[in-house]
Amino acid sequence: MSSGEDSGERNPFAPPPPGAPDQPWRPRTPRPPASGPQPDGSPDEDRPQPPPWGHRPDQDPQQPAPPKPDDPAQRTARNALLSGFAALLTVLFGLYWLAFPLSLLAVWYAVAVLRTPAEPVSDPFAPRPVRPQVPAALGALLTGGLALVVSLSVFTIQFAYHDYLDCRTASVTQEAARSCSQEYEVPTWLSNLAEVSTDQ
Repeated sequence: MSSGEDSGERNPFAPPPPGAPDQPWRPRTPRPPASGPQPDGSPDEDRPQPPPWGHRPDQDPQQPAPPKPDDPAQRTARNALLSGFAALLTVLFGLYWLAFPLSLLAVWYAVAVLRTPAEPVSDPFAPRPVRPQVPAALGALLTGGLALVVSLSVFTIQFAYHDYLDCRTASVTQEAARSCSQEYEVPTWLSNLAEVSTDQ
């Protein structure tokens, strides 16, 4: 039963007219506002519409995501730099027993990075670019080597002048501490250094 008013809109739930050919099933998509017939004469509602969210090129199944770079030399250089700075920091705080293994680790990592062969180049006469791991390895070699020298020097002094250091530790007065240097005949620089550290 008709309402007697023809609005010209197509009812999507109405059955097809008699004698109309069968059409394949198509999913419904949101339609844009009607803008009139297309240049070829077909109405907008018969033309398949693209999805409203568009196409994302990063979801192309034919182009997988590139793998994350995992360069062992870069990781080794980072470990060397961290170990070198940690060794130097522990030396500044007087933790020589911890600075020694950290400095050894930094030097070992740095040498391993510097010994890694560079990538071959096609032109042997072209200048080779500096690898990004080399500056980090050189910094680790400098800080780790400095911490290693300081910690080894402290260990050597403690071993060679063990009796003198024990005498100063057991001294109650400054006069008794000064007499330890005459008793054990230690170098002047060591006695001066011990007095400075005692005054501080």
